Amino acid sequence: MLNTPTPFTPTQAALRWLPRPIEVHPCTQCAAASGTNYPSCPACYIAIESLWIADWHAFLAQEQLHPNSEEERFAAQVVPSEVERHAWTILDIAMTLVTCHSCGSELGGGASDCTECASAWGNTLGVEFAAGQQGLVAPNEHAMHVGRMILRHPHRQSKNIITAWRLSLPRLLTGWLPSTESAQKQMALIKAGHVKEVEMALEELDRQLQSSPPT
Repeated sequence: MLNTPTPFTPTQAALRWLPRPIEVHPCTQCAAASGTNYPSCPACYIAIESLWIADWHAFLAQEQLHPNSEEERFAAQVVPSEVERHAWTILDIAMTLVTCHSCGSELGGGASDCTECASAWGNTLGVEFAAGQQGLVAPNEHAMHVGRMILRHPHRQSKNIITAWRLSLPRLLTGWLPSTESAQKQMALIKAGHVKEVEMALEELDRQLQSSPPT
């Protein structure tokens, strides 16, 4: 899927400012499928995060704020308290720029028992859901949203869930989305310790994407 860049406003769909790759490519730094090792690998980080940052920079331009400024940092503090005014990508990036008052971690990424972090993550999901009700969030974009958050804070999830999202995110980046049945089968194989079988199936998917990219 190749999305056409469009100007950002809070009422428009998010995660569409930059075009997506139409194929899965190896990461230039870690050699895994690009996006697999988000956020630890710098190149995988850019492959995923750039989609969110593009929305954030459009928001800053709309508000006449400069990146890396005191005004940007102040805006990041305010945005999580104005969830009804902003797109979910804007909330996501604001959360990366502030710390949780309760646990001191990146907001949304604290321990699983931190209620403030859980509430912040719930807010951004709620905003995304509301946008989806207006037809502004595709199922693939929802999956990207969840996958990014899970991999950004892996200590909040099980090892099997992390493995499943690491394998899926590079393919989601192209616009692909598995069926419910396929996703359940993949998770069952991962839980049974058959990760190599899942990897081989996804490598075949990559070849299919090269010959017939998602539409």
